[in-house]
Amino acid sequence: MPKVVDHEERRWEIVYALWLVIAEHGIEGVSLRHVAAAADVSMGRIQHYFGTKEALVLAGCTALVQSAHGGYQETAEAAPRERLLHVVSQQIPRDDAGRMGVSVWYAYVAKSINDSAVRQVLAEARRGAEGECVRLIRADRGGPADGADQAALGQARRLLALADGLTLRVLVRDLEPAEAVAMLESEVGRI
Repeated sequence: MPKVVDHEERRWEIVYALWLVIAEHGIEGVSLRHVAAAADVSMGRIQHYFGTKEALVLAGCTALVQSAHGGYQETAEAAPRERLLHVVSQQIPRDDAGRMGVSVWYAYVAKSINDSAVRQVLAEARRGAEGECVRLIRADRGGPADGADQAALGQARRLLALADGLTLRVLVRDLEPAEAVAMLESEVGRI
């Protein structure tokens, strides 16, 4: 009987190995050989699933965004204010795994300067987060979740910018995660 292979699981294992390589060596240090060694698979297996190094790096970027979105989906039953806090605080690294994830995110941010495909994925993710923050701010105020609202847009942008700055400070160990989250809780509470 032939072995049944879960191709999605195999792809995920390779992407996770890619993230490990990026966290340790940066995107410049990514090679199919390094990722194959980290995933304990052959280079041919990676080429089978992703084709090229560039396609693998882009798939890793997309998977990182999808992973964050999946975490947000788990808050579907929460109140708008709690969901808003999740959107703006989820990037704060609270442990080693979170620190690795954020370092990979920042590696992709740096890559986006010269890579239009990565830039497009990241820009779309940020626009989505901004739009969701606006929707949640409006819903928290008891208003309709759709429609133009410049005040909510300004608040969303300030919250996301604050979260970006706090994330960087936590990443360089200049600020504790609990302090960063408390600051975001305070700002969300003011809305």
